[in-house]
Amino acid sequence: MRAIKLTVLLLSTALLLALAAACAPASTPAPTAVPSTPTPLPLPPTAAPTSAPTSAPAATTASTTTASTTTNTELTDGSLYQISCAACHGQDRAGNTFSKDGQTISVPSLAWDDLSKTYQTEPSRGTVEQQLTLTITKGQDETGSDLNTMMPRWSSLSQAQVDSLIQYLQTTDTTTGTTPTLTPAGADLMGEQLYQAACAACHGKDRAGNTFDKDGQKISVPALAWSDLSTTYQTQPSRGTVEQQLTLAITKGQDETGGDLNAMMPRWSFLSQAQVDSLIQYLQTAGN
Repeated sequence: MRAIKLTVLLLSTALLLALAAACAPASTPAPTAVPSTPTPLPLPPTAAPTSAPTSAPAATTASTTTASTTTNTELTDGSLYQISCAACHGQDRAGNTFSKDGQTISVPSLAWDDLSKTYQTEPSRGTVEQQLTLTITKGQDETGSDLNTMMPRWSSLSQAQVDSLIQYLQTTDTTTGTTPTLTPAGADLMGEQLYQAACAACHGKDRAGNTFDKDGQKISVPALAWSDLSTTYQTQPSRGTVEQQLTLAITKGQDETGGDLNAMMPRWSFLSQAQVDSLIQYLQTAGN
């Protein structure tokens, strides 16, 4: 009987202890230590990059017609700049200011520092080089708008030519004041090809002249029909033949009286006599 009572007492005590443990508050777990270098939150996926601007055509050369005396090497870098760009932007790329029809025309310098700052304002349009490609070939400014009509659209240049021109602008210091030396390709440029590279931007690809709208005013560039040229340069026969006087107009910027032509007319003093002769012959034979 005593054994039964002892067993009942032990069971009761165990039950009371179990109930007390169940009613006691749960112990708080120790906090997890913060890692010394927390793993950063993953960023959301970035948007697809904006497609690069359309590049310049890659298959054509500086002119649609290749003179038989011209080498197959394309006109590039400093020679391309000197023949196609320097007339407006300056031999040293420092820009120019012209007076024409009673108004002042300012052509910007092409210092690389200025170009890179300008074309970094719209990075979604591509790199500075990609945007300059659009400027050269399509006449687009840093916003994608059209530049003034006085800026030629050099769509006939190949991508290799455009790349070499941009590289020339990057690596040449505007303070040197030096005139680039024509490469063999530049020195061999003759006739129609020379006209298209050096003259067509202002006088028109068909030599019919151009009219530009600048700051609300019209700027007229004369046609180069041979009948008009020969009539003009026959008025002062003491100055030489029409061809001799045109040579002075091309290389020294002299008009039919010996006076200075408008400052917008480049002085192509670096052309060889053979190049000048071929250019005059092209004007004579190309029709009016």
